[in-house]
Amino acid sequence: MSSGEMDLIGVLDWVAASSAGHIEVAAMDGEYYVENEGVVRDAAKHAEQIGVPILNYLVSGDLRTADGGEIDRLRRQLDVAHRLGARIFRHDVSPWAWREKDQGEFESTFEKVVEGCRAVADHAADLGIVSTVENHGFFMNGSERVSRLVHAVGRPNFRVTLDLGNGLCVGEVPGKTAATLIDVSASIGVKDFHIRRSAGEGWLKTLAGDYLLGTVSGHGDVDLPGLLALVATRPDIPVSLEFEGMEAPLPAIERSLANILRLTEGVA
Repeated sequence: MSSGEMDLIGVLDWVAASSAGHIEVAAMDGEYYVENEGVVRDAAKHAEQIGVPILNYLVSGDLRTADGGEIDRLRRQLDVAHRLGARIFRHDVSPWAWREKDQGEFESTFEKVVEGCRAVADHAADLGIVSTVENHGFFMNGSERVSRLVHAVGRPNFRVTLDLGNGLCVGEVPGKTAATLIDVSASIGVKDFHIRRSAGEGWLKTLAGDYLLGTVSGHGDVDLPGLLALVATRPDIPVSLEFEGMEAPLPAIERSLANILRLTEGVA
């Protein structure tokens, strides 16, 4: 989409022809869908016509101060999710790379994040949407932090968009992430990484000192067979592929989907 090769309608058609059963729409870089209601209307209509549900609508967010303007912005994004027909909404609570300087800053920030998440979740409830936070970045990541946030917010429609690989960014093994958060999750994202103790340019350094590089699911070092076995115990939770590697996106997504389906069916 960023190169202009496809628009959202084209992506929906591509998904309809693939082995996938739904799509998630990420609007992480701004207000495009807020400002272009016609695009949202046409996409929602087309998705319904071709039978590709838009499951989740994902946006950036910064609730570290529970700023009223930011909460209102997220409410407007929730309205977009509603118009798209999405039943799940995922928002950030801080910039991806931000990390508190000490425990005191974490606790004071956490209180504000809880306040902001409650306000967003309450608007989501009015629309019949489940509001979620993802284990993502360096602040609201790690299963204990994310689980604590869910319980502190205390809204039945506030859950987790669970990324099976992202705990690695803060030094948590994926099995712990999944086992701790699966019961408070509204959706699950499958992702794979190459993991190294040292690496060159282009790799992400984790808080544990490891290096990560996204890749085709099934080509990396994440224990996808074990994680997908756990995921299979919760067939009520929808599962999506997230690819963020350096390979060409469309063939990488096709290979990832095929690998995940083989693993899920127990034939690989």
